[in-house]
Formats: sequence, structure tokens, C-alpha cells
Amino acid sequence: MLTDTIIAKRTSGRVTCALVPQPQWAKSRILADQAVESLGLRALGDGWLEVSESDALRIAAGVLGRDLATNAVIVPAAEADALVSDLLAMVPEPFTCFTNGDWADVFGEESQHTNGFSFDPLTESALDAGIVCVGDGVTAVLWVEDED
Repeated sequence: MLTDTIIAKRTSGRVTCALVPQPQWAKSRILADQAVESLGLRALGDGWLEVSESDALRIAAGVLGRDLATNAVIVPAAEADALVSDLLAMVPEPFTCFTNGDWADVFGEESQHTNGFSFDPLTESALDAGIVCVGDGVTAVLWVEDED
């Protein structure tokens, strides 16, 4: 299964990756909270930052491919991009994506490191980041925890 492959590829930190079925309709932020809570992560409610699909792809590939503390490569960029694209292809469009900080800036082409960055944690780890993409009936969660 793709989610197991993604978890296995990132050999450091803790990775949570799942497609969470959600048969009932609710607002996207509520469904995002329900999905992460079902996986043992903390809900953010109004703390979720909505991001575009392109930013969600950049964030997800960044957290999958690089250590959040050291920026060391864990999964080559092309492979991380492909895995994340395959994951998001499993979420019915249109979908709404959320994250917990300005990670799109961190993983943008101009950025070199995460120093001085703030985020709203979902875990007790020193650093955690990822995406939650809410579609019709299913929510994709890719979340990574690293220690500095």
C-alpha cells in the first residue's frame, strides 16, 4: 500500500501517513481535526493554515525528503515528489489542504533552513510538519516528527 511505502521510505523521525475515510459531511477544518485525532495527533481547529495544492505538494515532498532539524536529504527530491503526487491523487477533487506553519516558505526554492521558524505543533516532538488534504469522503494525512 502506498501509505506503507511512504512511511518505510523516510528512515528517520516518526512518519504518520494515512488515507482516512470520512463518510459524513462537515467543514474541512473539522474533518482535518477528526482525521489527525484518529491517528493520535492533536487537532488545531482554527489554527490550521489553508494552503494551495501546489504548496501542499511542496510541503509534503519537503517533510518527506528532508530532516526538519538538519535539512539533510532522507528521500531524494524526485522520489519524494512522485510519492506525494501519488498520495494526493487518491484524494477526490476538489480538496482543501492544511498545514501547521509557513512550511511552503521553508521548503521554497529560496530557503536554506528552518531557523527562526514558528509552527503550531500536533505532537510532543521538537519539530513536526506535514499536510492534511480533505476531499469528498477521504482525507490524506502525511505528518513527520523530528528531533533537533
